[in-house]
Amino acid sequence: MPKRKTLLNAYLLTALLAFLTSCAQNQEQKAQETLVWETFMNHHDTAFYVGMQPCRECHPLIYESYMRTGMGRSFGRATPIKSASIIGPDSLIYDRHSNLWYRPFWQGETLMIEEFRLEGSDTVHKRREKVDYIVGSGHHTNSHIYIINGYAFQIPFTYYTQVHRFDLPPGFEGGHNSRFGRSLGLECISCHNGLPQLVLGSENKYAQMPEGIDCERCHGPGSIHVALKKKGILVDTARFTDYSIVNPKKLPVQLQNDVCARCHLQGTMVLKNNKSFYDYRPGIPLTTVMDIFLPVFQGGTEDLIMASHVERMTESRCYLASGGQLSCMQCHNPHYSVKETPRSRFSKTCISCHNATGGKTCTKDEALRLAKGNDCALCHMPVRKSRDIPHVMITDHKIINPEREDKRPRVFKGLRAVNNPKVDPFTKGLGYLREYETYHANPAYLDSAPRLLRPGPKKTDTAGLIAFVQYFFLRNEHKNIIKLTDRNGGPETVAAMLHRQSYDNMHAWTAYRIGQAFENEGRRKEALLFLEKSTALAPYQLDFLNRYGGLLANEQQFAQAAEVFDRVIAQNPRNDMAHVNLGWCLQQQGRLFAAHEAYLKALQLNPDNMQALLNLAGYHLSTGMPGLAHPLLQRALKLDPSRQDVRKLLEQ
Repeated sequence: MPKRKTLLNAYLLTALLAFLTSCAQNQEQKAQETLVWETFMNHHDTAFYVGMQPCRECHPLIYESYMRTGMGRSFGRATPIKSASIIGPDSLIYDRHSNLWYRPFWQGETLMIEEFRLEGSDTVHKRREKVDYIVGSGHHTNSHIYIINGYAFQIPFTYYTQVHRFDLPPGFEGGHNSRFGRSLGLECISCHNGLPQLVLGSENKYAQMPEGIDCERCHGPGSIHVALKKKGILVDTARFTDYSIVNPKKLPVQLQNDVCARCHLQGTMVLKNNKSFYDYRPGIPLTTVMDIFLPVFQGGTEDLIMASHVERMTESRCYLASGGQLSCMQCHNPHYSVKETPRSRFSKTCISCHNATGGKTCTKDEALRLAKGNDCALCHMPVRKSRDIPHVMITDHKIINPEREDKRPRVFKGLRAVNNPKVDPFTKGLGYLREYETYHANPAYLDSAPRLLRPGPKKTDTAGLIAFVQYFFLRNEHKNIIKLTDRNGGPETVAAMLHRQSYDNMHAWTAYRIGQAFENEGRRKEALLFLEKSTALAPYQLDFLNRYGGLLANEQQFAQAAEVFDRVIAQNPRNDMAHVNLGWCLQQQGRLFAAHEAYLKALQLNPDNMQALLNLAGYHLSTGMPGLAHPLLQRALKLDPSRQDVRKLLEQ
């Protein structure tokens, strides 16, 4: 483009933005109209995120105070300054279910984690990983992340600051220790951090990872705002609204609360069709992007999950009596830490309503009120345990009368879309499926889903096909998946319906599930069609590649399968299943030494990889070394005493 034309376009853009700003101010002066979310310039798809540094240049004091908040300290490099834990020789975690120990330690300025196993006084397994990031402000926890070639995984080590305790992370306890294999997807990272750049076609591979929840998570993309300010186009915000960026306190109360609810309304999130976690921007209704479901209970002692602040607040009598006009920002200034906020601010919010008529605010006697420091929240917003995170106590944001707690037995009543009272039945059905698959495998969820997912498991649109494939897959009804495929035109037609790449990999997951169904029914040709499709749509989803390569190996296509497993290992050298599978292909090709090395690598990464134990034992038996096979088979039988095939091999 000629330079003159470029300059002309830049001039026109500046003039247009100035005109739009002027128009917005004039409209506000003339009509004092109710602010609607479509007004803001940074909701346009040309607006982009610029990071915190430009904000810091113009708002240094706000930046400094914000960086002391929990959000500002939410995510960062694993350094001694970032870590809240005091790590010493006795900082050990033992998982009795897996018989594995974990020892965090500092190697200079680098945080390391060592996994090991003892048998008697002997160390029979040892693995070390570098910790790359610490997630959590340190108010409640520090959890830990490592990155391999952009893939983000959680480390089995959390420090619980309130009780000064090292323990396994939430979800790793009770025999569910996924060790170094828990993938951290966009849903997780996008609330604990600024928006990362997820690689399309992956679950947890990132091209860029920010360091902390930044200003734009609450104010929206800053590119237009920064560009206007650098051009000297300013707005007197004492008199007018600056429409180049969202100021949450200028929003209607519901939209204010939606900004907070994006991350402080934890639950089962069902994205709208063709939406992703990138699509929410402050100032738009959260329901345009997602519906958030939580289980509803009746009776009994109430409990809560860690990030349920908005849900609990909206259940309060105070919120209901206000007609939904109670805002998070009436008590919280996001620019200042809760620890630095005077407690009197919270009580002042209560008194602004409860003493509005000049009557008596509290019915308790003066001595008790003085003992509590006249702090309303100490009685009416008690500190409770979190049911989803151990060793953590949090303030319950449901404002209650503590003397009226329900003593009846606690009974589950169903799921509710907390942010959308008008949710449609189909979306609610998806909520039941996702709640079952992601959080609680309660059979009642699967019983409820099909009635909501109507018209039923017959010829349907793509959304219906995806939903019923997921439903049948969760019920292990593979024949019904095949019937559903046939009713929708057969494998070739259905494979063609699944064509869209997205950050949630929904089409890829559906192809993967259909492929597994055909494989489990012995129809490998159709299975290959769908598994290959899943890897084409999500080429960086390594579980899909492993499954596809495994099916190729079962079809005796060992060279092609080995290429697939090499792709997995190139992406993530810590993927123990890819090493096992590659070893099998190499063994079948007569490359015995390379196969042996692949099996050993898999067991180095995961000493309890059952397939690696059996494959290596089989390798030793086939090469006439039963003495080396014996301990491997013993270990396999210890892991799964029901394996009669292993028992027979040991007897032989």
